[in-house]
Amino acid sequence: MFKDLNFKSEFLLVIAFFFFGLIPLVPSKVIPLLTGFSLLLIIIHSLKLKRIKSQKSLFLLNGSLFLILLITLKDGFNFLIFKKLEQMFSLLIFPLVFYFLQREDNYKIRLGFELWKKIFVFSSVLYVFACFYLAYKYVNPKYPNLDANFFRQAILESTYFSRDPAYISLYLNIAIFFCIDFFLTAVKPRYKFFYILFMCVLLLLVIVLQVKMAIIAFVICVTVLLFLKLKLRKFLITIFIIVVLPLILVTQSNSMKFNRFSELFSTNSLSENTQYNSIFVHKQTIICSLEVFKSNFFSGVGLENSNSYVDSCVRSVYSHNKGVVYNSHNQYLSYALHSGILGLVFFVFVLSVALKQSFNKDYILFTLLLYFCISFFTENILERQPGLILFAFLLNIIYVLKIKKYKPSIEI
Repeated sequence: MFKDLNFKSEFLLVIAFFFFGLIPLVPSKVIPLLTGFSLLLIIIHSLKLKRIKSQKSLFLLNGSLFLILLITLKDGFNFLIFKKLEQMFSLLIFPLVFYFLQREDNYKIRLGFELWKKIFVFSSVLYVFACFYLAYKYVNPKYPNLDANFFRQAILESTYFSRDPAYISLYLNIAIFFCIDFFLTAVKPRYKFFYILFMCVLLLLVIVLQVKMAIIAFVICVTVLLFLKLKLRKFLITIFIIVVLPLILVTQSNSMKFNRFSELFSTNSLSENTQYNSIFVHKQTIICSLEVFKSNFFSGVGLENSNSYVDSCVRSVYSHNKGVVYNSHNQYLSYALHSGILGLVFFVFVLSVALKQSFNKDYILFTLLLYFCISFFTENILERQPGLILFAFLLNIIYVLKIKKYKPSIEI
């Protein structure tokens, strides 16, 4: 397929997608720089192409996710607001860049996207090997057991590979979805073998890190993806192998001090106010966010105040981990706090349009956006660059791809 790319005329486009595919492997602080470099190459490439009649409405709609946040300027402007808006700027720059990219031939864009997916998978696999090497070399008396906390801390204390476990799981799960897609469409058995091997490697670290919502969202989304792409008999067999068995391993590993899922089955999780009960903390952040939202229903409290209002409320109940500033832990509520009911409605509407568009074009894109939508219920993914940039990329590439969706009758 990649032989169809003319590396002389499409050099900048190929380099842009290639470098952007490396984001799982680079430090979090480097991701914005790498992204900016890739987007600059796409802009330069697009400006050399002949102008065509392009759709604007959908890109304006996506750009409105940033513009609606400007409601926060009603109370004035300061350096903190500037930094927050700068952090969210990807929500505006990606629609602009992909608007210009429409000038390129759709087939070449699709080839670039396929290249990005493969580089993304390989980068994710290399990152997994690096993480297990870090764990192999890691020694800390505070974490004597080979449990989720041990592996998390081994990664977090790394100078180069440090990243929040929620974002690691996000990247790994997306890479797994790509592997499933490659496996279902591959013809040669050796390719299928390698994609299965990659899936196992990626899934192993997801299970080890034990990010609850990441695993729950993965199970839901992989079930949806396989249901859309396989016949019933193949669907049931595949679901048992790659969903049910790993889920049993995750939830029943009580003999190892490994199972963060045990909180879900404890009757005291919602009421036990202890340092390591993450479910209680999440419950309090949701309650506090709803209280703040109800008191500021129409215009919110602004970008600069959202976290401080929620944290102040949480601290009236929860006194542990004093160095941590708690946010809403819910992207939908986060938008509501930033810009009121209008921001929340806009956010949900943009997601709804994107889900509909992706479902009509390609099931893998639909699955990825569905994964984000589910994860948004317990994580502020768009509050940090690794999650925001990936989301903005996937949200906007939908509108420059014209891939026909697969028929639900693929045979393995």
